[in-house]
Amino acid sequence: MGLTVTNVVGALSAAWLIKSVLEKAMAVRAKRPMLGDCPGGSILWIHPFRTSAIAFGPIFPFVGQMGYYFAKFSLYAKYGSTCLSSITFWNAIPIFWLSDGDAIKALSADRKMFPKDVEAYETLNIYGPNIIGTEGADWKRHRSVANSAFNEANNALVWRETIRLLDEWFAKLDLIQEKSHVPISVNLLKDLTQITLLVVSSAGFGRCASLRDDSDTEPPPGHKLAFRPAVASTMSHLIPKVLTPDWIYDLSDKIYIPFLTPMLSDTREGFEALRLHMVEIVSQARAWIAGGKTAVMDAALLRNLVEASMVEDGNRHLTDDELLSDTFSFLLAGHETSAHSLCFAVMILAAYPEIQQRVYEESVRLWPHGVPPPSATTSYKESMAKLEYTTAVFHETLRLYPAVARLAKVAAADKEIKARQFSLTADGKPKDIKETIVPIKAGSVVIIDVFGLHANPIHWGEDNAEFKPERFLDTEDYRWPREAFHGFSSGPRSCIGQRFALTESVCILAHIVRRYRILTPGDVDPKIPADQQPSLPQWTPGVTIIPKNARIRLQLREKTG
Repeated sequence: MGLTVTNVVGALSAAWLIKSVLEKAMAVRAKRPMLGDCPGGSILWIHPFRTSAIAFGPIFPFVGQMGYYFAKFSLYAKYGSTCLSSITFWNAIPIFWLSDGDAIKALSADRKMFPKDVEAYETLNIYGPNIIGTEGADWKRHRSVANSAFNEANNALVWRETIRLLDEWFAKLDLIQEKSHVPISVNLLKDLTQITLLVVSSAGFGRCASLRDDSDTEPPPGHKLAFRPAVASTMSHLIPKVLTPDWIYDLSDKIYIPFLTPMLSDTREGFEALRLHMVEIVSQARAWIAGGKTAVMDAALLRNLVEASMVEDGNRHLTDDELLSDTFSFLLAGHETSAHSLCFAVMILAAYPEIQQRVYEESVRLWPHGVPPPSATTSYKESMAKLEYTTAVFHETLRLYPAVARLAKVAAADKEIKARQFSLTADGKPKDIKETIVPIKAGSVVIIDVFGLHANPIHWGEDNAEFKPERFLDTEDYRWPREAFHGFSSGPRSCIGQRFALTESVCILAHIVRRYRILTPGDVDPKIPADQQPSLPQWTPGVTIIPKNARIRLQLREKTG
């Protein structure tokens, strides 16, 4: 009898599965005409702009398939078009892929016709709605509250705080080198993540801590985790957090599931620990504001967010949940993206000594007597204006290693976009370029393929795979293609902290190179020419792309002549 029941259940399950697959296949067939004549037409087994795509990104889709994270411009070159089409199997959503700078510029500017695919970001509304996971009037409200905090006065504070923390870091590194008398091996991801977190914590939220104090992992009274371990825990558990339904958390509370229950427990503990730290920061700020002590608050972002939670104006009011969620978003986005981008930039400078030398020469002109102490440093505006090549290095890093691999917009109505068809010569030079019109039907998703855009030879030339900071230096007869650069997104939803990140990152690069020679790791022979060794860093998909094996060596210049 038991076997018969098992057979019946198995047969019913198989029948249900076959019926579901057939229904999905029929839905895909019915919606395929929405792709029109746009090249590609591939079926996608995973939605390319959902958390599952990030989770499977390192292994699936495979090389040559639509949605492959490391494809860059290869599929566009294969089909001879800057716009490609595909359709998801499980819910028959038409997906269009764009690598065309002019088309992306027009699409990004039309926020009403192509709003952000907020469904993909709802999982990031962990503590409540925030500036990242909202659209329309709600997003405008969040943006208006935070926007005024990102000003030149705050950039100057970012500059000062970055130098303060670099001064501490350098003192620590110098002490190590004095004892060992050999170049220092540095874990860039660890050190730069700590520094960038402290910069945004201080300049954004008034939490001014030293590297030494921040390295203390002993939880303060009333906390289970210290601040930095709490942030690190949320970062490492972010994907499990957004992928795991609430009912699984409830189930793991009642039934111990090996591996899963401990992981979910750690995830919940990390996010709760960070929430307590944020509540503490907010409470202190509220007390200052209520007591009329806003003058002592350098952190304009925190002040804006907290003041918005204390007013009744519907156009500027933030609920307590929104306040915590925005705080979380700015903490996360404000340090992780910069830390990762800086890792790539420093590793590249190690691999390309001739480029590093130009950064060094520029920093010497600015600081001829060595890296100045924080109290004697040149002003933010003066320094940034003179670090033109260093800024170009960081921009070129973002071109080859954009923080976010892809973004998505949803067509609110039928719309046509302009793309290009082309062919490539044997050496990769585009030819026979002509404009083409691509009809986009309402409900379709348009993927802004940042890697594809940044490797598009129509915009960046056939040498687009090479690291050439000169691309970002305007001359009398050359202006770099702004419409083809999406390192900070573009349009109304461009990165609100763009200047914050640029200020911090350029400051860090210039100061490191002025003080140290950046060398490749010990297992790579620095005598081998850059073009004959694996010079460009590797990465893996994440909420932002994550550098792999971010290690270099540093050697004091003063001791090497």
